[in-house]
Amino acid sequence: MGTSDDDAEEGWALVERARAGDREAFGDLFQRHYAAVFRVARSRLPHALAEDATAETFARAWAALPRYKRTAAPFVAWLYGIARNVANDAVRRSRRADSQADLEDRAHDPWVGHAEQQALADALATLPEEQRQVIELKYLLGLTNDEVGAALGKKPGAVNAQQWRALRALQRELGR
Repeated sequence: MGTSDDDAEEGWALVERARAGDREAFGDLFQRHYAAVFRVARSRLPHALAEDATAETFARAWAALPRYKRTAAPFVAWLYGIARNVANDAVRRSRRADSQADLEDRAHDPWVGHAEQQALADALATLPEEQRQVIELKYLLGLTNDEVGAALGKKPGAVNAQQWRALRALQRELGR
């Protein structure tokens, strides 16, 4: 799901306008990338918490945007890093707040009722960090091997190898 050169340049133009303080341009970036950022958060969190994490991701991105530097990686890869950190923070807070009484309340959580989603989230959590990042960038954000490589500082062949190992590990884990 790579982007054409025209789309990429239009995206960079939006980023530059947003960096200069243009809220409308940032709103366009928000609309372009909301679904991908939400998928990253949702892969780790229940729906309501994922919505909060997505909002927090864009709030942090807006605050950090003046310091953002264009690289070979697409802008969404930078958002991905923020989204991962926000989601990981939410998971840590959630674990600290969970008590036995809270576990009963979670029976009404839509996340709990989706055994396949939970199994996939659990299986993803077993992957080494590099493999998990490759899977998330490729399948949650839809980046190409070249874009994933640019985001992670790896060659596309190395990305492909990590993807292959990750998919085999997921297959083994989900087969249990």
